[in-house]
Amino acid sequence: MKNFIKNTTGYVALFALLLSFSACDDSNVSPDANKLQADNAQDAHRSKSYNLTQTYTANIMSLNDSGVNGTATLTLEGNQLTVHIMATGLEPGMVHPQHMHGFTDDNRNAVCPPMSADTDGDGLVELGEGVPFYGPVLLDLAPFPTAPDGSVNYTQTFTVSAGILPLQNNVIVLHGMTVDGEYWPTLPVACGAIKVANQGK
Repeated sequence: MKNFIKNTTGYVALFALLLSFSACDDSNVSPDANKLQADNAQDAHRSKSYNLTQTYTANIMSLNDSGVNGTATLTLEGNQLTVHIMATGLEPGMVHPQHMHGFTDDNRNAVCPPMSADTDGDGLVELGEGVPFYGPVLLDLAPFPTAPDGSVNYTQTFTVSAGILPLQNNVIVLHGMTVDGEYWPTLPVACGAIKVANQGK
């Protein structure tokens, strides 16, 4: 009988100890654990992107009936991003700002704005009207070209941060067109969504 009581007491003590460990583990779980896990996964994806050589492309299409069209090729090696843009139909002799636009929250995809984005009804999708679709500027693709003959053949390498990754969530926007005799350097004239051309091979 003494042995039975002794053994039973030992089991009860062991069970109580296990419960204390379980309670300790539960108390350490934050209610935001799922969000932290998602954020960590996103950070891991961005970190992995830095360890690959990846190629991306963008088919740049006309906005605001500008007649501007082109292509962009982007190569990411580590934190070095080389951007090559070829475009035609730009206004000759004028500076054409160009940017990578996108969102940095919730892994949201940027898109090129439709004409329905023209909320003031003037027939043009202006810079601010496009922001809800393509987001703020993530990277200035400077120095901005002047397109002497209406075309650009632009190549530049940038040191980038993880904040612009993944690149395929972003778009490239070209700007600059004369409207009613006045040159609008900020007016979007072409846009292209960035797409993955390889998988780091």
